[in-house]
Amino acid sequence: MNDIVLIGKVTGSTPNLVQLEYPSISGIHSVRLPRTMLARFERISRDRVAALVRTDDSERGQQLDNELVNSHAPLHITEEQMAIVMAMENDEMIPEEFDEETDDEVPMWSSASSAPIVEAVYDGLGVQVDVPEGPFNGMLYAGGRKTKVSADWDFDPVRKPAFVMHEEGHQGTTVARVNNEAGEPSAFHIFNPLYQSQKRPAGAYLGTFSASYYPMAYRKGFNAPLAMAAEKGWPAQVIAWDEGKRAACFIDVTSNVDWDGACSALGERWQKRGFANNGDYRVGIAIYNSLDGSSAFKVQAVAERLACTNGMVMGDRATLINLKHTKGVLGNFDFEELGEKIMDVIETAAKEIIVAESMKDIQINRNTFEKLMTICERKGLITKPTVKRDDAGEVVALTRGHMWRLMGQGWTHPTESWVAVGGEDRGSLYHVYNILTGAITHKPTWTDGKTVLTGSTLNVSSFTDRLQTVHKVLGDITTKSVNGKSIEDQLEKVPLFSEILH
Repeated sequence: MNDIVLIGKVTGSTPNLVQLEYPSISGIHSVRLPRTMLARFERISRDRVAALVRTDDSERGQQLDNELVNSHAPLHITEEQMAIVMAMENDEMIPEEFDEETDDEVPMWSSASSAPIVEAVYDGLGVQVDVPEGPFNGMLYAGGRKTKVSADWDFDPVRKPAFVMHEEGHQGTTVARVNNEAGEPSAFHIFNPLYQSQKRPAGAYLGTFSASYYPMAYRKGFNAPLAMAAEKGWPAQVIAWDEGKRAACFIDVTSNVDWDGACSALGERWQKRGFANNGDYRVGIAIYNSLDGSSAFKVQAVAERLACTNGMVMGDRATLINLKHTKGVLGNFDFEELGEKIMDVIETAAKEIIVAESMKDIQINRNTFEKLMTICERKGLITKPTVKRDDAGEVVALTRGHMWRLMGQGWTHPTESWVAVGGEDRGSLYHVYNILTGAITHKPTWTDGKTVLTGSTLNVSSFTDRLQTVHKVLGDITTKSVNGKSIEDQLEKVPLFSEILH
């Protein structure tokens, strides 16, 4: 077997595998490396890593040896690459003098015209893995969202000046560029070139923006956190959706959560339950970005309740970074700093989960539940069903209202798989929390035996936005309750949902 040095970028990781993309003799190649065969792993710049692969005599080791030595051997041609290879093989320090000379703005592996080739690999149990398991797939791919996401997130957005049809008197119709008073282009179209076709020669249209908009390639914000995740053994995955209009990097940081420290930091009022992590939650960070103007570059705390794979997206307090798409803001941000700030997110996520756990101590009755439904309707989380009346104005039927019906079902049947609440937790604010997160995450079908309602499939953006709203609304109620203001007092002036419905 051989020792092979690969120089490239991390595109994903699991507890057992690191996915690496690197320049090879056959072009840009993507490979999944078992951690057991990584003899050395080093970050050499903000978005590049070097891996020393030491294959063994196993079936996968032989496959990998043939792949990396023959058909997809790494292409090391520069002085810098050769120096890194020598240092990795001889267990020496990586030379630093090459760092400043390396242009990280346009990585050598970036290519819009050719997609990386990924070979099938096997996990530690000998099971073939075609697509690496993402750390939050349970919640992200529920509710029909799997068909809306894509692994093709790494591309260079194309920026083209906008043109319009212009009536030029007797000369007929001409094409004119959209300019400002100085005659300079003032509007630009952004495209994803991965979707180029005869019908769409420029690729998929992402949006139109002013000259100040900065269309940053996703890799610039994701590569440093991905490399950090691979280094620490954190599972990580990037997904894109809507043809590349939006993308997010999800990293599982559960192994680094200090639950005792988070509980102590919240103070004595929050410690009465004595919450300790018993494997109930998967905790992580989500790094969001867009190329359609729908979202700033932001870093948030996320979690998944393992009993039901319900998602949690923490409220405004857990939004670490929020950067606008301008050259002066996003273009000048040092993304290497994300590594340090990620640890802050971990602490914040733990605190917010303790807030959610404290909802178990807040018991509610049916009237309070209805008032919470009213708040949910005001926040756009549920919609009122359609009320049908007879000629006398009496209500004869209620139609539609998928989320409203699910709330009622989850309240009366807390053991449903998408709620999964039992014992003393029934009839608590925590019960309501899981009704909402479960309905949003899983989009369960509702039926009374005659009518069947399925609801609409949310894309990842709408899904995470609604989860954030749930956490903020119920989290704020919980915080006020812990600080001495009962939930009944907080909702005193909120009408019952049945009152606003009829």
